[in-house]
Amino acid sequence: MTAQTTLVLGANAVIADVRCSVAFSSTSPLKFGQQLGLLWLPLDANRQAVCSPAYLHEPKDWATIDDANNPSKWQLNLPKLFEQQGVHFLQLIAYAYDEPSLNLPAVELSNVCLTLNDGALRYDFTARERHVKAAIILEIYQRNGQFKCRALDEASTQGLTSLEQRVQVSLDVRPPNTHARIQAAQQQQACPHNEMRPPRHVQAGETWTGTAFAIDPHHLLTCYHVIESAQMIGIRQQGQPDREAQVVLSDIGSDSAIIRVSDPLPNIPLAQQCSDILGETITTLGFPLSGLSSQLQVTQGCISGLTGLNDDIRYLQFTAPIQPGSSGSPLLLPTGEVIGMVTASLVHEHAQNMNYAVKFQLLSALIASAGISLESKADSSSATLLTTPQLSKQSRSALWLVGCQG
Repeated sequence: MTAQTTLVLGANAVIADVRCSVAFSSTSPLKFGQQLGLLWLPLDANRQAVCSPAYLHEPKDWATIDDANNPSKWQLNLPKLFEQQGVHFLQLIAYAYDEPSLNLPAVELSNVCLTLNDGALRYDFTARERHVKAAIILEIYQRNGQFKCRALDEASTQGLTSLEQRVQVSLDVRPPNTHARIQAAQQQQACPHNEMRPPRHVQAGETWTGTAFAIDPHHLLTCYHVIESAQMIGIRQQGQPDREAQVVLSDIGSDSAIIRVSDPLPNIPLAQQCSDILGETITTLGFPLSGLSSQLQVTQGCISGLTGLNDDIRYLQFTAPIQPGSSGSPLLLPTGEVIGMVTASLVHEHAQNMNYAVKFQLLSALIASAGISLESKADSSSATLLTTPQLSKQSRSALWLVGCQG
């Protein structure tokens, strides 16, 4: 029988089996998958998120659950994860589900016992203060050809939301039973915005597409729901080599995401300020229905509303026709500036061309929160107004088909 090593706070230990098992238990009556959640978060050298986490409700190919009915034991394939570009650390976060709209009783994270490789390593986390909602309890890293783990206790009384800004990624705080509630709500009311969509559940190897546009030489904007649950993300443009992309920052609330590529790209400018845009002509460029054609498509319309469904101020309403695959397309003003990003369309028998785009102000805020500085554009009031063919010619090199695989 293998001797057990018990970790104390701050201690490091070698993980002998790199395809390791991790089991969890709690001495409190709270259960994982019901009141308590777990996630594995891959980080770069600066401890910022490299890609989306593995959750109890959304495992990954490098982090799987032994039994869906008993989500307290995981299998980690550390070599597979750390081979991905930019991964330097893997942190384990335990947290209490908190969804006020579900009227759940308030729960706290008090203690978690975890064992690695069938008990070879053990760590007992105990919250040192009251009202803890989330805690980083373990970190795995690679050094001198070995995988090692470090026992941590970085607790927060604010839950996962307090960690989002630090790691620069949006974290899904919703309990698993929220997904059933969301699906029921969708059946009752058509709603285009991402917080009402159930999380994307994909089969291994499943593929789908969307659109992205470059905002500087290495960063592109697309929709959160385009890259959600993707294990691999690539971008493609006719006449150009395919490029692999990594998620820099994503935000489920605005259905927006920033992805990054290594090779420099031509880009298009975001609007700096706009007023009196109701009725303004806009042009969209994207890759709808890419299974039928991979050619860039151009459509035209106008801004028909300054808010989204139910007067949601995060969105614009526009009339340019869009199709599946248009998500992530820019809305271009005649000046060539991006005024919004296509996110959804309201499908209803009595509604036509009720399409929605994330406002440029939200996109600018997301870019700033990722620490990306864009070059200021000259005053648009004196800019030359372009025809649709001119807009297409000027902007097309910044538009990319996004291909995702689960």
